[in-house]
Amino acid sequence: MASNTTSSMGKIIYGELKHGATNMLASAGIENPALDVRMLLEKASGKTAAELIICDHDAVPKRVQIVFRVMLGQRLAYEPIAYIIGEKAFWSLDFMVNERVLIPRPETEGLVEYALELIADIPAPHIVDVGTGCGAVLISLLHERMSATGVGVDIAPKALAVAAANAQRHDVSHRCNFLRSDYLSAVKEKFDIVVSNPPYIDEAAMKKLAPDVKNYEPETALYGGKDGLTAYRVIISQIKTVLKPGGYLVFEIGFDQKQPVSDLLTKVGATNIICQQDLADKDRILSAKF
Repeated sequence: MASNTTSSMGKIIYGELKHGATNMLASAGIENPALDVRMLLEKASGKTAAELIICDHDAVPKRVQIVFRVMLGQRLAYEPIAYIIGEKAFWSLDFMVNERVLIPRPETEGLVEYALELIADIPAPHIVDVGTGCGAVLISLLHERMSATGVGVDIAPKALAVAAANAQRHDVSHRCNFLRSDYLSAVKEKFDIVVSNPPYIDEAAMKKLAPDVKNYEPETALYGGKDGLTAYRVIISQIKTVLKPGGYLVFEIGFDQKQPVSDLLTKVGATNIICQQDLADKDRILSAKF
């Protein structure tokens, strides 16, 4: 076998394509380049991760080469891998994503996990997800609780369209609907629980975002105002109009926002204010009862 990117027959083989692409991404300073190459090649070739492991000496079809090289170029421009392949795994489900929605993060699974604990004893919980984006949080909750119903709200119509498509994809669309609303202003129903991963990055931190976040993900889903607390103030000011008595509010927060958000909750009479840490032991999920 030749040592460059072709076999002795002049065809590109999978093993050398992976090696060369991984080196290119690594040289561009992209974290986990081998994982990115695998995901791009899975998408381009239609092969599974297991199949890609055993096909190193197989020739790469021209069609696959073309698609892969286009996607590799996008990644070299720091476009997020989730946008390139069009989906992101969250809570064991695959969600369609595009540049209209925030890419769901692993730490946000804590929001789902803790909300499930709070509604465990409610026979048919009614849930509202504020700033639903691709719908990952609401849909994951409905997927876990077959008796649950919900509403996802977002200011962006194109985000709501993505969420609705994901609800259809995961067979929960008959138990939820999606509403255009500036936070909770257009919501007229009453709920057992409000969940939200609102924009919470402050002005200083926005300037330091990695290029794959700053240049591609929607600013409206990231920027939380000068101090990062704008969304929390608005949602908390509206909360009593949508929560049933004894209902819960669960937020994702920035690692340094526990105290200021807790103070906002205390001022409106919230009780049982509890903070949960993420896998990195950073404050991440804040809940309260009303």
